[in-house]
Amino acid sequence: MGKREREKQQRRKQPPRSPVAAMDVALTLVPVVFLAGIRTFAAPCVHDDGLPATCAMAGHVMLGVALASIILVVMRLLSADQATKRSFDLLLVIAGVVVAVLPGNVVALCADTTMRCNVIMLPFARIAGACMSVAALACELTVDHEIPTGRKRRR
Repeated sequence: MGKREREKQQRRKQPPRSPVAAMDVALTLVPVVFLAGIRTFAAPCVHDDGLPATCAMAGHVMLGVALASIILVVMRLLSADQATKRSFDLLLVIAGVVVAVLPGNVVALCADTTMRCNVIMLPFARIAGACMSVAALACELTVDHEIPTGRKRRR
């Protein structure tokens, strides 16, 4: 068997790679949906007199984490190296845990349990953080590992 025939057989064995996998799309959508939710229906409370509520700081912190997550996702999509993508996946897992844990535990919410931040923002943040962590873990576990070439490294 010639060298060209072996190369053709190897190309046939490998499935065609799509430029954007389904997990990449899911990982991209979760921070975007989280940012849109924090800016619209899951925004912090505002009192009747127009003053910001206690949960306003939680809203600002979650907005910052959402923007950082979007930046991480864009950097992950633009990187070509698999090791770099895996690093961004792990950072996004940490960002998802931070989103889920911050409101109510680290940053205070309103004392009244019927306020908008406790009823809408807190569950939304926990669900979005869990989804972000699960999507990043799924990307981490399904990433193509480098195939060894069989060549020895030069030293």
